[in-house]
Amino acid sequence: MKVVKGSIRCDRFLVPYRIYGDKPDTIVCISGAKQTMAVWRSFVKRFVPSFSVVVFDLPGTGRAEILSGAPQVTFEEQQQVLLDVIEDTAKTDNVVLAAASWGTILAAYIAAKYPTKIEKMILGSFGVSTNDTILELIHRGQSAFKTGDVENIAPLMIECFGQYIPESQKQQMISQFSNMDEKELLNFYEHCEFVKTSRDISKLINLREIEAKTLVICGEHDTILDHDGIRAAVTKIPNCVYKLIPDTDHFLHWEKPSILDTYSNFLHSTESA
Repeated sequence: MKVVKGSIRCDRFLVPYRIYGDKPDTIVCISGAKQTMAVWRSFVKRFVPSFSVVVFDLPGTGRAEILSGAPQVTFEEQQQVLLDVIEDTAKTDNVVLAAASWGTILAAYIAAKYPTKIEKMILGSFGVSTNDTILELIHRGQSAFKTGDVENIAPLMIECFGQYIPESQKQQMISQFSNMDEKELLNFYEHCEFVKTSRDISKLINLREIEAKTLVICGEHDTILDHDGIRAAVTKIPNCVYKLIPDTDHFLHWEKPSILDTYSNFLHSTESA
């Protein structure tokens, strides 16, 4: 498998990326909050025979560097990072976006603002609005941060929406949060503050402007998603199919690898959603 390793200077950030494969069609993967590019390993393996697959770390996560300024990374800065990654790595004029959790908000925003750039889009665990469960989790997590009990943050997340992921991935989450430095933790704290104040993405994104053929896919048992809000949101995306996967929580193909087949059917289909 051909692998290109690089990095992009995006204003005050240095953003590392990997391009797997050498096919003309490009998928750019956007991770959830504090998820590194490594979470896409099984996705890359599945789709690199048909696509060039791009993964990267958002500022404040993994190998990405904040070269100057505050640890907080604004929504606008994250948008620009995604645009810069697309510009630097895409082999054609338009790309496919595959996004998870928080990454779905960035993907949907870019697809609405620059509709001709995005051909298809997978929105996995699409967080269209905050519900009481996620707000309570944020409150408990921020309390742990303020009291210095940071080692309890990952177990809180696993308890709330990660019960069904493999034990090895639970341990990875625990290790990741236990090893974060103060800047990384503050970055996550500020991200949670933004999530609290952004109660409804319709105030940020005009979903009707999205032209990309879109798959919205969520787990039936995902307690941190507003499922009624998702069902309403998908009716606004013009070319969209919505799938609710039984016996699945927030992490989708991490929990149920067969969901990769659902992605594949969508990506290789030539029909409208």
